[in-house]
Amino acid sequence: MTTQPLAPGSLRVGSPTDDGPPLRIALVSEYYYPHFGGVTEHVHFLRRELRERGHHVDIITSHIGEAPEEPGLFRLGRSRRVYFNGSEARLTFGVSRTQLRKLFAAQAYDLVHVHSPLTPTLPLFAVEAAEVPVIGTVHTNFGRSLLYTLLGRRVQAVADRLAATIAVSPTAAAAHDRYFDINWHFIPNGVDLQQFRRGIEAPESMRGHGPYILFLGRLDPRNGLSELIKAFELVAERMPDARLIVVGDGPLRGYYQRQAAGNPAIRFEGAVKDERGSYYANATVYACPTTKASFGITLLEAMACGAPIVCSNIEGFTDVVRNGHDCLMTTLGDSHALAEGLLAVLGDAALRRRLSAAGLETVQRYAWPIVTDQVLALYREVLAGKGVPRGAPSR
Repeated sequence: MTTQPLAPGSLRVGSPTDDGPPLRIALVSEYYYPHFGGVTEHVHFLRRELRERGHHVDIITSHIGEAPEEPGLFRLGRSRRVYFNGSEARLTFGVSRTQLRKLFAAQAYDLVHVHSPLTPTLPLFAVEAAEVPVIGTVHTNFGRSLLYTLLGRRVQAVADRLAATIAVSPTAAAAHDRYFDINWHFIPNGVDLQQFRRGIEAPESMRGHGPYILFLGRLDPRNGLSELIKAFELVAERMPDARLIVVGDGPLRGYYQRQAAGNPAIRFEGAVKDERGSYYANATVYACPTTKASFGITLLEAMACGAPIVCSNIEGFTDVVRNGHDCLMTTLGDSHALAEGLLAVLGDAALRRRLSAAGLETVQRYAWPIVTDQVLALYREVLAGKGVPRGAPSR
């Protein structure tokens, strides 16, 4: 197992010039639109960057609802929601290795890049079906896994087929190291600095005087909205004009709305996609009380928009930001500590400016062109024979 502790900001490498021939690449992901989330965004922006550099890139995913077809997007089987590990996950039903093998051969890919490659069903089947080099990226942080306990050898055999395995953070790698022997390449998530930037016009709900506390994320237990609502009640006692703007949707939306008890200072905006930057850019503070994360994509988005951050002190976040430098961290699960952190930032304009400036500097390292340089460099190494899977067929 190769996992080394890395300080925030040390995941990046240089930005090599890619002067090799255009590649035919398949990005395989259980998660893609209309499912919203970090893996979906990662796959979307990685494809965009690779295509802009002249590569042929297709996405292979499953049918979700009535999602429309589009060129370069192959949907196999049908995705269903399942709930475990404190959150929502998806499994694809009605997909086979034979289907994938035929698709890979018909499209003549140079390599296949599978996201969350050690999870059933579509990603794992794709690793087994590919007859070209396969790269995997793991995105998740988790505790104990009954699936991996029971099927460890079976899944290790899949891991051994990978020509190279990427972790988006040391935290994501460490979760998998409890079960598997993997040599890691650390390449982080990226952020689109065109979509997420300062100066975007405020959404209607943030055109008053504020101050505005922003929550943006999926409404499930992992993201800590319940603690934030409790903390906001304490904040409002000392800052009656404060407003809490909740952006996102999920299975527990009704529960959180009941917890808010009709408080007019708490506004639920629902899910948004392209408009997220307008919320970050006009927030007085971005509150992220998440209880478990592998990275912290929303932290990147907030920093890119200049929003000061108050977040929980968890692994995954500490891979990206530093307490007192580009964020203020508070004790996980402590609504009183969260309230004090929010009040400290809301009440100190100089602190907000300092956190914002440091965040804008930090986030530059995660721009998608830089991240894509790293991914492409790894592709070239693998295709040059420097990444050798243990058990996969060679071309």
